[in-house]
Amino acid sequence: MGASASIIIISDKQMVMAWKVQPTVLLAVLSSVLNSALATAFSISIVITWWRSASHGTTLTSLHYISDCGVLSFISAVTAGSDARKVVLAAATIAIVKFVNNPLLQRATRIRTQHIVTNDTMMLDITQRLPDGWTATIGNGSSITVIGSRFGLSTVQAWWRNDTITSRDISGYYCNGTCEGKVQGAGIRYNCSSTTEALDLSTSKNDGSVIFAINSTMSQNLTGAPFLLLTTLYSSAVNDSCVATLSIDTCSIEAGVVEYPVIIQNSTITLNYGELQNMTVVSTYTSAGDLPTAPENAGAGPLVGLNNFYGYYLYANVTEVFDTALNKSTYSGPSMIADLFFVPESSSYDKHTFATCGLKWNSPTEYVLNSMHDFMFRAALRASNGTVVQTFAARRTFPALLFHSNHRYLAAAFATTLLALLIVFFLLWGWWELGRCVTLSPLEIAKAFDALMMQTIGRNSAIEEILEKMGGVEVKYDNGVMVNVERGITQQVAEQESDDKVRECSHET
Repeated sequence: MGASASIIIISDKQMVMAWKVQPTVLLAVLSSVLNSALATAFSISIVITWWRSASHGTTLTSLHYISDCGVLSFISAVTAGSDARKVVLAAATIAIVKFVNNPLLQRATRIRTQHIVTNDTMMLDITQRLPDGWTATIGNGSSITVIGSRFGLSTVQAWWRNDTITSRDISGYYCNGTCEGKVQGAGIRYNCSSTTEALDLSTSKNDGSVIFAINSTMSQNLTGAPFLLLTTLYSSAVNDSCVATLSIDTCSIEAGVVEYPVIIQNSTITLNYGELQNMTVVSTYTSAGDLPTAPENAGAGPLVGLNNFYGYYLYANVTEVFDTALNKSTYSGPSMIADLFFVPESSSYDKHTFATCGLKWNSPTEYVLNSMHDFMFRAALRASNGTVVQTFAARRTFPALLFHSNHRYLAAAFATTLLALLIVFFLLWGWWELGRCVTLSPLEIAKAFDALMMQTIGRNSAIEEILEKMGGVEVKYDNGVMVNVERGITQQVAEQESDDKVRECSHET
């Protein structure tokens, strides 16, 4: 019982792979040992009960059913006497206990799948600063100011297609499960502010007004440091009077070193988009290629590269078109992005607004900023070229098979076992009254009934003494009697001769 409890308690929440022999197998072995020990103890208790019952005085029927344990006739055994009844009921209870003990112990431990979380250290090839010229080159003509590089273009293509980002398939880079951490790399820092304006969509005088726009341009702050100015404008709400609320987000973007929240599964890397808006900025820096004084054919900085690509691919300028005949407003503009953020569902407007001026968009600001983060992260990985290795802490999560213990089944198994042990203890109680070791050996029982063959044995001899003196006697069961092979007589003949002598002596008298 102690070993079973130890196995179930120790194995709880332990991984299956850590156990060469499963707890269920060990419990099955221990259950077999317990059942064998219980059967042995019960057999000894039957012997004790038989001899104590005989010493206190009983019937042959009771002694028979005590030794038989009610196997052949349960009802007769129950009615044979109190001692026989105790043994029979104890035998039935112990049989039930032996039957349910193993299933209860097996149910006390189960295997379940659970996600394990451990701390780990990962490596990633990523640079903390993009070299000037990696994304673009300063142009040499009045009409073309920036020429995109092949590296920059392929990075934008990968962002547009959402290509899978992979790392090295070697130890330290590879994650067996899901690893989440933050790694430092070249990125951007931004500060955004928002304002709102009202625009009446029900009048023709506002026809051609901008109602959705995404625009970026390079600028400088008061100290002359360059920054990328991102402006988004969108109609965020329209009331039942067709007055739209124009939300204007203005973001000042600088080059910097940030901590990217990454998720690595096997050798696949993804950004955790839920945390991109709250990334830690380690530092900011000014690149010479982002300054307005950068000479022609010089390498462009990261901000100029962002402005070159995203100023083109995410540019939008959508205006209102008012139909005076239908008294209805629609929108027009060469921009796929505007269509992606437009709110077309009728449930988002009241009936009048939907029919006449249902022009509302979701904010594109977070999408644009996340797109820039994605570009910079991919660029930082490619620009490292396997020479800049970052080591970072990660939290690894992986599924594993664990043992889960159910202590209620363990308690039930112990309760039934303790019941059986108490019953055996109850039958064993008083064993000291016998004064010697006893068995249900036929020889010992024959001696107890003063069989003729056993009359040379001491009255209170144990089975060892009986075997020592009589164990070598050869016997044979023949025609219902036990024949002494050495003497060639039967106990039945000996008793007949004894009776004849008694009658002869009586006749003479």
